[in-house]
Amino acid sequence: MTELRRVDPKTLVPNPNNPRKTQPDPRADHQLALNIKTVGLIHPPCVRELEDGQLMIVAGHRRVRACIAAKLTEIDVHVRSGDEKSDTMAAVAENIVRADMTESEQWRGVLDMRAKGATDTEICRSFMVTPAYLRGLMLLSQMHPPIIAAIDAGIGPSFQERNAIARTPLERQRDVWAEIWAESADEGVDPADYEMSREEFAHFDWEDFVRYLDQVELYARDFEFDDETAQEAGVVWEDDLFGQGGQDNRYCTQFAAIFKAQQIWAEKKKPEGCVFIQANEYGEGIVPEGHRSVGSWEMEQADDIPTIWVSSRTLTIKTGRMRKITQRPAQSGEEGSLSFSSAQSAEKPKERTDISGTGQKIIGEVRTQALRAALAAARESVDPWDLIGAFLLALSADNVNIHGDNTYDPYGAASERDRAVASVFPEGVLVRDPAVLRNAALAVLSSFMNCEVSMHSGSGLSARILGVLFNADAHMPTMAFEDFLKTYSKPGITKAVQAEGLEEKPTGKAMREALMAHVGEKRWVPEPATFAAGIPAWKAKMEKQAARAQLDAQTEEDDEVDDQSSDMELCDEQNDAEADEETLTPEEDVSADDTSSVSETTSSHTELPDDPRIPTQLAGLARKMPEHLEIIMV
Repeated sequence: MTELRRVDPKTLVPNPNNPRKTQPDPRADHQLALNIKTVGLIHPPCVRELEDGQLMIVAGHRRVRACIAAKLTEIDVHVRSGDEKSDTMAAVAENIVRADMTESEQWRGVLDMRAKGATDTEICRSFMVTPAYLRGLMLLSQMHPPIIAAIDAGIGPSFQERNAIARTPLERQRDVWAEIWAESADEGVDPADYEMSREEFAHFDWEDFVRYLDQVELYARDFEFDDETAQEAGVVWEDDLFGQGGQDNRYCTQFAAIFKAQQIWAEKKKPEGCVFIQANEYGEGIVPEGHRSVGSWEMEQADDIPTIWVSSRTLTIKTGRMRKITQRPAQSGEEGSLSFSSAQSAEKPKERTDISGTGQKIIGEVRTQALRAALAAARESVDPWDLIGAFLLALSADNVNIHGDNTYDPYGAASERDRAVASVFPEGVLVRDPAVLRNAALAVLSSFMNCEVSMHSGSGLSARILGVLFNADAHMPTMAFEDFLKTYSKPGITKAVQAEGLEEKPTGKAMREALMAHVGEKRWVPEPATFAAGIPAWKAKMEKQAARAQLDAQTEEDDEVDDQSSDMELCDEQNDAEADEETLTPEEDVSADDTSSVSETTSSHTELPDDPRIPTQLAGLARKMPEHLEIIMV
């Protein structure tokens, strides 16, 4: 039995056994206080009268605090009869059973308040929401009912996606929704009214749904699949009566059907050995486990697997490559040596080292000195095969960085250098087998030495000289093909045809055709494309280095001579000064100083260049390399 009383909220006693122990949100309490101040207290708190006549709150502690904050002097309360057991049950039940209003319920409430003449400002004050939140609620009036049901279930689209959906006509939303859930709806039930479950939401993407809405007209001319594939995928074409003449104006609005048709077509037309894969939400291919995608910047390998997929964003068919991630087991090589992976020791639990980091640094410095001394001592009698092994070992050092290695794997698999080092140093001792060393050295050179025109990964002129060493010109293919000859300028192609004894033609195209007809099946390589053409540039480079080294040596020698002369002059001046103090008169002292200054001036003039404004080193460099350096006085 309950009784309604009007009391001062400050006189109510809190329940010491209140089941809600969490600290309230001050911001939420402030909003509730403003709401009560605006529309009043709608639900009176429930209280019980104690033996001393005080009223103890059973349910509604937060409402009481809000009323006090709103400075209300009197509020209505329900005074109920009962004991502590029934009061506890009531307090717990109110907190558990009570549920917040769904967004659709709030939206319908807003519509009802608007119908009764309430302004948006009054609605925001009574709901204690911002105008932006109210505008978000009103988007529901432009959405398909199953989408609203998903929002109420907590699996709906984001605010940005809601804006995109609300801009689309309801008929379009209904058609796309029916197309997506056509196979999930029960027989005889319209799939347009199908409500998505939480389990189905795990495989549903609202962003894809928005994209489906945007793809209103998909024209047949933009896709390659044939009519049989279209029929198999369920594509129904319509004719665009206002399309331009002379082109295929068939279109459809079935995004999912076009996507399926593209997948079927990709499966049908994929090359032999190509693998069809699925695409992620960004339209990129998803390679199977144990493989990785090969980037467009990586060099192609023989064991790469071609892939094909359909972009879920653009519906275009894309191709790529994937590479298997292999773990090389420990096994013996052909020469009885261990593989690289066998040289890697198993991980052990960390233990405190016997020597500290500082001690290790000292050891490293001492070892470096010993290594350099050993290399210097071996210069006269080192074995060539030892040099090849040392060369291979050095290329695997931690401080060596090689760009352009086509065997490099960013996921940590062994490169050609690692495998070569493992084959020639299987147990930490060099295998002195000439065949093993030759194969390993040449394999490593082939992995990174290249003639590509690249600032970062190209080997430059050194690769051309390496080609001269190994007679790579004999392996050059014919260059008389259209794509290469198109790169010639007209003067260039003119020189090329004249070098073959042909007459000049009026156009570059005619000269290209004449050259290809003249060469026929023979091999034709222009002189600038040969490896031997790099020899003059290499000689010039060596001469320039030699000249620079000679100039540096001469400069150092001149500096040493100048230092010695300065020391001798200083000693002579000191001796002369001592002798003058003992024997010379003041007049004689002055004449001696004049003579000394004249001789010094003459000597310095003979050492300076013709123009004293030109530095000595710069003048010497200009004399050594007149074709590269010219001094102009302004």
